[in-house]
Amino acid sequence: MDMTTVAVAIFVAAYALIISEKVHRTIVGIVGAMLMIIFGIISQETAIHHIDFNTLGLLMGMMIIVNITSETGLFNS
Repeated sequence: MDMTTVAVAIFVAAYALIISEKVHRTIVGIVGAMLMIIFGIISQETAIHHIDFNTLGLLMGMMIIVNITSETGLFNS
């Protein structure tokens, strides 16, 4: 089977699982990335190289701020 076909199949399956909400989207994303590496579609070095740590830091900071703010009751109507 062609690698492009395998990559598209993994992508479509991951999208379907995310849309169905049967499995948490974080787990689907991690398993999809693992399958891409296992099947040799992308190398581990390339996968790590494409991680944007600035974006991850920004998201973590936003989650911390939202968590602290939600504990104050700001989001309760």
